Parts: sequence; C-alpha cells; structure tokens
Amino acid sequence: MKELSDKMKERISKWLESLDEEEKFQTEVLDGYFTFRRNLPEDDPGFGKAVEEFKTTDEIIDDLTPMMYVSKDVVTGWLRCHDYHVTTIADGTLKWAIWRFMDVTS
Repeated sequence: MKELSDKMKERISKWLESLDEEEKFQTEVLDGYFTFRRNLPEDDPGFGKAVEEFKTTDEIIDDLTPMMYVSKDVVTGWLRCHDYHVTTIADGTLKWAIWRFMDVTS
C-alpha cells in the first residue's frame, strides 16, 4: 500500500483541525470505506487489480448510511484532501474517479 506524501499528510491534518468531533468521526468512517479504493487506476501487489467504481457524492453517502450519516461537505473534503478528482462518464454525469480492489484475498 502506498504511503501518503508529507504534503498530503499536512493538507489532511489542516483540514481535520477545521472539523468538529462529529465530522472527525465521519472521516474515520470514510477512511474505512476507502481502505480498498484508490484515486488512480493502479494495481497493487498486495491487493491485485483495481477496477473503476465511479460514484457521485450521494452514492458514497448512500453506501455509508447503514453505518452512519456522513455529510456531503465531509465526503467532498475528504476526497479533495486525498487527491480524488471528478470524471465525466459516458452519459455526461460527473462522478468521483474511484478505483476499487475487488479481490483482496489473493
């Protein structure tokens, strides 16, 4: 698994300082959600091949709702701090460019 750059760690740290305690807990849920997801289509020797799993902010929130509500501001802040970007899919919809490791057991 790739190590975060010092610049990214600093950016995340500054952003986290701006959040209240509830929002900080929401970021912990996002950390868990993105354990096997990446912002670039890279394969990982430990996790295998990454496949695209482009999602809107609302789709991410829907995935997390059974665990807890996570606000749009926290989701978008987390994604931006971790260098995720939007992409336009075939129907013209904007979604977050996310790649997911599907088989992490091999």
